[in-house]
Amino acid sequence: MKIHVAIVSEQTLANLIPILMERPDKVYLVCSDEMRQRGLDGRIKNVLAKEAIGVDTKCGVPSAGLQSIYHYARSLAAEIGRDHPGADIVLNATGGTKLMSLGFVEVFRASAQRILYTDTSHRRIEILPDGAGTAFAPIQMRDVLDIPGYLAAQGFHYQGARSDQAAWRARVASRQGVCHYLGSQVGMSEIQRFIGTLNWLAKEALGEQSRENDDALPQPKQYFPDPPRGERATAMTRMAGAGLVGWSKGDRQIRFTSADAARFLCGGWLEEYAWQAAQQESAWDARCSITVTAEDAPDTRNEFDVLACHSNEMLVLECKTLRYQEGNDSKTAYKIDSLGQQLRGLFGETWLLSARPPTDALLQRARLARIRIIGPAELPQLRSAIRQWMKPSLDPEPASST
Repeated sequence: MKIHVAIVSEQTLANLIPILMERPDKVYLVCSDEMRQRGLDGRIKNVLAKEAIGVDTKCGVPSAGLQSIYHYARSLAAEIGRDHPGADIVLNATGGTKLMSLGFVEVFRASAQRILYTDTSHRRIEILPDGAGTAFAPIQMRDVLDIPGYLAAQGFHYQGARSDQAAWRARVASRQGVCHYLGSQVGMSEIQRFIGTLNWLAKEALGEQSRENDDALPQPKQYFPDPPRGERATAMTRMAGAGLVGWSKGDRQIRFTSADAARFLCGGWLEEYAWQAAQQESAWDARCSITVTAEDAPDTRNEFDVLACHSNEMLVLECKTLRYQEGNDSKTAYKIDSLGQQLRGLFGETWLLSARPPTDALLQRARLARIRIIGPAELPQLRSAIRQWMKPSLDPEPASST
């Protein structure tokens, strides 16, 4: 029988990843009163219940006082030994306070076959030396958390994503060429201005009351200030060829063919461009237009443009095609940071993809909030940026066969 003992802390991913990698028969969650009151053990239990892994929560572990921690750990080790004689015991020493971790390591050296430490920042599992001082090579993490599982570990409930729908994926495939063209050419100032004009015309076509699931298109016919020429005409020809608009060369009139096409040209193309980039780079799980609720606010729905999960870390991508207005840019950064940080946890990243040049105020706010801005000059190289994010910061040593 395989047993994992894990000390519950705010970093639930550090507890979950080794469990999901090794899939023990039973997990003992050691939980202080504070962690129990915050429901952090419940998050782990919910994820493991879906994986059919049994869990036993042990509450009341002291978070301070080394002798008290020793006493609690010895009592638990004896209980496990009585209930599961001969079991293969693994202690995950990542969680808890430093004293809790130290106390459990000292006590479980006598009964645990291995003691683990989850080094999330380097995407590997360290094996602590045994009582004889034998060193072991770290183990590279495997992908075990998809987006719904990751969200559950962070206290969110996955409600769904547009990318889950086969019909949506078929529409995305039909306009992939237009999406790639806009993403690859957005660094040109002419295309940036054109995107701004398209946003405005598409909004006019949709009307104020049009919603994401609304097929109404009150004003499909709109007019450019001047007939598109040069790169603008090239873009219009591509859009017409994909069936998104009706347009004739040299004409000011544009006719949006559907509400879905208007929403795509009103900014949805950037979300699809980001999602496709993550898909093309083989991110382990990537989804577009995701709806989630938080466990402490089940009636409030939050939407995210693109989420990608790779090596058990999350990348939050927020997409903007509108021109930034004075006073709104700091609010934009704050919203992205506050929600993104809760969602991705300590080691994930949040990026703001912007088809328009960001203001100095937004750049400064983003630096303070650890948000990376991918502006129009960088968007054509988005796949390369995602590829770099997917690489571990240090190449793990070969896994030990011990």
